[in-house]
Amino acid sequence: MFASLKNKIKEETGSDVAPTATNTRHINHNNNRIRSRFSSTLSVNSTNEDTGGGGNVDSQSYGAEQLSTLRSQCNELTTKVTDLTTRLQTIQEEKTRIEKTNEILLETVKVAQTQKDIYCEEQEKIQNLQQSEIEKLKNLLSFREQEAVDRLAAMRQNQQQIENLTTELERLKQYEPMVEDLQDELERLRHSSQLGKNNLTTTLAAVEEENRHLKMRLQIMEQARLDAINSFSADEKMQALVQERKMLEQHLEEAHLQLSDIKSTWSGQNLSLETQVSRLSKQVAEETTEKRKALRARDDLNEKVKQLEFEMLKLKDDMKQREDKETLENETKDLKLRISTADERFSEYATNAEHVAQSLRQQNTQLQEQLNEAQNLLETEKEEKLTALLRNAEISQSEEILRKELRMERDEANELHEKNEQLTSEMEAKTQEMKQCKIEMEEIKTVMYKNDEKLKEIDEMQREISEKNKTIKVLNQRLADLKKTLQKEFHSAKSFEAEKERNGNCIAAKPPTNAIVVATSAAVVNDTLACEHCGGVSAATSSSIVMDEVNFKYLKHVIVKFLTSREVEARHLIRAVATLLQLTKDEEKLLQDTLNWKMSWFGSKPNHGRGQHSFSIPPS
Repeated sequence: MFASLKNKIKEETGSDVAPTATNTRHINHNNNRIRSRFSSTLSVNSTNEDTGGGGNVDSQSYGAEQLSTLRSQCNELTTKVTDLTTRLQTIQEEKTRIEKTNEILLETVKVAQTQKDIYCEEQEKIQNLQQSEIEKLKNLLSFREQEAVDRLAAMRQNQQQIENLTTELERLKQYEPMVEDLQDELERLRHSSQLGKNNLTTTLAAVEEENRHLKMRLQIMEQARLDAINSFSADEKMQALVQERKMLEQHLEEAHLQLSDIKSTWSGQNLSLETQVSRLSKQVAEETTEKRKALRARDDLNEKVKQLEFEMLKLKDDMKQREDKETLENETKDLKLRISTADERFSEYATNAEHVAQSLRQQNTQLQEQLNEAQNLLETEKEEKLTALLRNAEISQSEEILRKELRMERDEANELHEKNEQLTSEMEAKTQEMKQCKIEMEEIKTVMYKNDEKLKEIDEMQREISEKNKTIKVLNQRLADLKKTLQKEFHSAKSFEAEKERNGNCIAAKPPTNAIVVATSAAVVNDTLACEHCGGVSAATSSSIVMDEVNFKYLKHVIVKFLTSREVEARHLIRAVATLLQLTKDEEKLLQDTLNWKMSWFGSKPNHGRGQHSFSIPPS
C-alpha cells in the first residue's frame, strides 16, 4: 500500500513539476524574443544611420537619444523580468513542496481510515454471524411449533367441513323426487305442444287446399259467365251483372264471416298455446337453473367429500402409524420385561455365568475405549475453547491497541489538518503574490508593447529621412548636370555671337537651335530652383518625377541585363521583369516556358499565339 502511495506521489509531483518547467521555458522564450527584437531594431537603426550618412545631423542625434533611452528602459525591464522569473520559480517550487507534503498527509489519513474500517468490518462480521446462528435456531423452533399448530387447526377445519357437507347432502336428497316430477311434466307438455302443432299444420293444409279448389271453380264460373254474357243483349247483360254482383257480395260477406270466425278461433287457440308455451318455458328455465345449481353443488360437494376422504385417509394413516408406534413401544417394553426375567433366570445358572462375564468384560473394554475416545474429544474441545478464549483475549487486546493507535492517528490527523490549513493559508498568500507578479508582468508587457510601437515609429521616421536624403542626392546630381549643360550652352552662345558678327545678317535670319536649347535648359534650371523653394505639393510632384526616372533607369538596366545574360541568369530575372513591366501570369509563364525551351534539347515550343494576339513577331 505504501509503495502504491509513493508511486502516486511521484506521478503527481512529476505532473506538477512539468508545468513549472514549461512556464519557465515560456518566460525565457519571451525574454529571448524581446532581446532579439531590440537587437534587430538596433541593427536596423545602425544600417539606417550608415545609409543615411548624408542626412540631417539633428534627426540623427534625436534618434540616438531616443535609442539610448529605449535601451536603458529595455535593460531595466529585462532585469525586472529576470527577478520576476526567479521569484516565480521559487514560489512554484514551494508550492510543489507544499502540495507533496499535503498529499502525503492525506494518504496517511486515508490509510489509517482504511485500517479502522477493516477492523470495524471484522467485528461486525463476527457479531452478525453469532446473531444469524441464534436467529436460525429461533426460526427453526418457531417453524416447528407453527407446523404443529397449523396441523391441529387443519384437522379441526376438515372435521367441521365434513359435518357441514353431510348435512347439505341430506338436505339435497329431499329435492331429488321433486326434480324428477318436474322433468316428467316437462316431457308431457312438450309432447302435447308438438301434437297441437301437428294438428294446426294439417288444418292449415286443408284450408289451403279448399282455397285452391275454390279459386279453380271461380275461374270456371267466370269463364262461363263471360260466355253467357256475350250471348245476351245489353239489358240482359246489365241485369245478369247486377245479380252476379249481388251474389258475389253475399258470398264475400259469408267468406268474411267465416274468416272472422276462423281467425277468432285461431287467435284464441294461439293465445292459449303461447301462454302455455311461455309458462312451460319459464318453468323449464327455472327448473334447469335449479337443476344446474343442484348439479354444481353436488359436484362441489363430491369434490369436497373426495378431498376430505383423502385427508381422512391421511389422518387415519397417521393415527395408525402412531398406534403402531405405541404398540411397538408397548411390545418393546414387554420384551424388555421378558428379557429381564430371562436374565434373572439365566443368572441362576452358574455354567453360563462365566461366558456372560467374559462378554461383559469385552463390552467393558470396548466401553472403556469409547470412554477414552470421548475423553480425548473432550480434551480437544477444551483446548479449542481455550484457544478461542485466548484468541478473544488477543482480539480484545488488539482492539484496545488499535483504539489507542486510532486515537494517536486522530491526534496526528488533527495536527496534520492544522498544518494543512496553515499551508493553505500560506498558499493563498503565495497565490496573491503570484497574482501581483502577473499584474506587474502585464504592466511590463504593456510598456514593452508601447516601446515597440515607438520603435516602429522611429523606424518609419528613419526610412522617410533616408528617402528624403536619396531625393536630395538625386536633385543635387541633377543640379550639377544642369550647371554643366548651362556652361556648355554659354560657351556655344558666345561662339554663336562671334560667328554672327562674321557672317552677318544672313545667319541672323535663321532661328538658332542652340538658343532654343539654352532657353529650355534655363527654363529647366529655373523650374528646378523653383521646385527647391516650393511647398509640400510641388516637392511631392518633383519627387514622383524623380522616382519615375529612377524606376525607368532600373527597368532599362534590368532589361539590358536580361537580354545580355545567359539562360540560367535570365531565369532568375523573369520575376523582376514581370513586376517592372506589369506582366500578367500568362505572359510571365510564357517567358519561363520559352527560356526552358531554349535551354532544353527536345522540348516543345510554347504557343505564342497567332495574328494580332501573338506575343512574338513571326520571322519574315
